[in-house]
Amino acid sequence: MSLDQVISENDPDLKYWIRLQLFAAEDEGRTEEASERTRREEREKGNVPKSNEIPSALVMIAGVVLIFFLSKYLFFRFSFMVKKYFHGIAKNNEFGAEALIALSRSVAEEISYLLLPILGITFITAIIGNVVQVGFLFSPRALRFDLARVSPNFKKVLPTRQTLFNLGKSILKIILIGWVSYIIISFDFLPVLMTGDMGVIQSTGMIAYTSLKIFLVCGIILFVISIVDFFYQKFEFEESLKMTPAEAKREMKQEEGDKAILQKRRQRMRDMIQSGMLQKVKTADVVITNPTHYAVALVYEPGVQLAPVVIAKGMDEIALIIRRIARENNVPIVENRVQARMLYEEVELNQPIPEKFFHAVSVIITKLDKYKRLRA
Repeated sequence: MSLDQVISENDPDLKYWIRLQLFAAEDEGRTEEASERTRREEREKGNVPKSNEIPSALVMIAGVVLIFFLSKYLFFRFSFMVKKYFHGIAKNNEFGAEALIALSRSVAEEISYLLLPILGITFITAIIGNVVQVGFLFSPRALRFDLARVSPNFKKVLPTRQTLFNLGKSILKIILIGWVSYIIISFDFLPVLMTGDMGVIQSTGMIAYTSLKIFLVCGIILFVISIVDFFYQKFEFEESLKMTPAEAKREMKQEEGDKAILQKRRQRMRDMIQSGMLQKVKTADVVITNPTHYAVALVYEPGVQLAPVVIAKGMDEIALIIRRIARENNVPIVENRVQARMLYEEVELNQPIPEKFFHAVSVIITKLDKYKRLRA
């Protein structure tokens, strides 16, 4: 026997009880606030809190305002276009396929000139509506195909806080827009009825004015609702980023580990700078790289040294510094991925290279000597 049957038998008044756990938070146990690292990673994925209602509302308001200020221009331009083409068709007795194509092209150009300012302003307004919410954000990762986005998610069928909010928002829109439209039409009802006794221009202007008022007020209402929606989406986003105590502790350990590694690298760089290793790069005969991760500077004096000596080496940031110093002092830089890494890992500072590196390094030095002699 199910829990529903037991409850309905014991208490008939609860026959149609509602299981409130369906409305509980989806991620139970997530009580810890998200870290800056998590927020940064989500932003890189393109996951940011925003309301799609704000750009829509701004586009509607901007479009209505623009049409209001350009109404005379649009009306007379459209009237001129209609007269022009209808008169042209009436005067042209022979109207073939070529003439029809030319006429269609001309009409399309005229209409594009009419709509271009409106489309341009609304496009810019839509961009502003998104930039105001999330800033300038371009995430290539958000453009990647993800099968999870198209796979069915049956959790969305169940009532959640998000779905209930969206339902209430939609109902509120319908009620407010219907109520406002009714009030505006009620005030302008008699003038609209009198348009039958007016001319075409006056009646068209009256109907357009009433319509613009309705759209403008509706746009303002949608904008106010979108502001509320934005803060709610931000709240839901913060809730979705919350972590369990175990996840928060694990992430804290990772951050501390990353900081420790970074501190070790910085300390190593300071030690190398203090030891004067980087200053020796200026006197090197060659710098072998891989190509940016590793850099090893060698010096070789035939007759004095039995083998080339490693006078400087480094990886990542230090490797970049070694390369920069080498370029500034005209020290040859040779890319050899395998040798650079092996020299870095196996040879200590101020030590000659082992015998197994003789052949590869001698080839590099010989080529450099030939190059120097040719230039000389």
